[in-house]
Amino acid sequence: MKGANTKSSIIEKTRAILALAKRKPELSQRELAKEVGVARNTVAKALAKVSDFNEEIELFRKQCGDILDGKQKLILSAINQKTVSEARLRDLAVSAGILFDKSRLERGLSTANLASIVGIAQRAEALIAAETDAETANPVRTDEDSGVEL
Repeated sequence: MKGANTKSSIIEKTRAILALAKRKPELSQRELAKEVGVARNTVAKALAKVSDFNEEIELFRKQCGDILDGKQKLILSAINQKTVSEARLRDLAVSAGILFDKSRLERGLSTANLASIVGIAQRAEALIAAETDAETANPVRTDEDSGVEL
């Protein structure tokens, strides 16, 4: 793999080093370099890049909540009377709904539309009652209206 150090060849070498290091983690940097056909220094640089990247990812995971809180504060501070008055109605409605849901989540409250669920449950209850009434109805009176809207 020795040759010109173009960006693509460096990427190719780095991939080969990392693939081999994953397959054979017991190999030293010198052994990796020998198998891939690069200098030991190239192996050290490739492994260091991955190590730094993994450390950055882990740090982000640990601080993700704080990072997102900061971004949220930045976005909310940009919302003022002028930006609201210039915004489209649809955008304002969507934003208001999102803020409402997030506010309820922060307070440990439900964001589901309970009125819809209650309405569905009441309708199901009425249908079950109507079916039960129909099964136990007097055969002579089966053509009467049960009074339940379906």
